Amino acid sequence: MKLSSKLKTLGKLKTLVRSASICLIFILSFAVTSTLEAKSYDSTQISCMAKNAYHESRGDGEKGMLATIFVVLNRTKDSRFPSTPCKVIAQPNQFEWYGKGKTIKEPKEYDKAKQLVHEVLDGKHKDVTYGAIYFNAHHKSPKNSKFAVRIGNHSFFK
Repeated sequence: MKLSSKLKTLGKLKTLVRSASICLIFILSFAVTSTLEAKSYDSTQISCMAKNAYHESRGDGEKGMLATIFVVLNRTKDSRFPSTPCKVIAQPNQFEWYGKGKTIKEPKEYDKAKQLVHEVLDGKHKDVTYGAIYFNAHHKSPKNSKFAVRIGNHSFFK
C-alpha cells in the first residue's frame, strides 16, 4: 500500500473516532441529565405515578405500567400540561380512576408499579411510548395527535 493511501485511511479513521467520541459524549450527558432531573421527584410525586400506573394499567403488565408512567412524565415536559406528575394526574377527566375513591387491592401489583417508577427515574427503561402524551382504551386518536404504539388494551398517541 502506498504511503499516500495509508495517510488517507489514517485521516478517515481519525474522523470516524472523533465523530464516535462526540456521539458518546452526547449520549452520556443526556443519560446523566435525565437521571439528575428524575431524581428531583419526591416521595409524593413517586406515589402519584405509582398509583396512576397501578390503577390505569396493571392489567397490561409491566410494559403497560411503564407506558403509563412515561405518558405522565412526557406531559410534565410539555408546556400544555402541569410540570409535576401529581398535577398532571389530578387534571380533570384525564385518568379514569382519579378522584373516585379507588384503593389499592393488589399490594404486589402496586409495589411493582412503584418499583417501575423508580427504575424509570433511574434511567433503566426507555420510553416505550415513543413520546406519547395521551392514551386510551378506545383506540381513537385524540384531536391533533398521531398514533404511536399499542400496548395491551391501550393505544398511545403523540
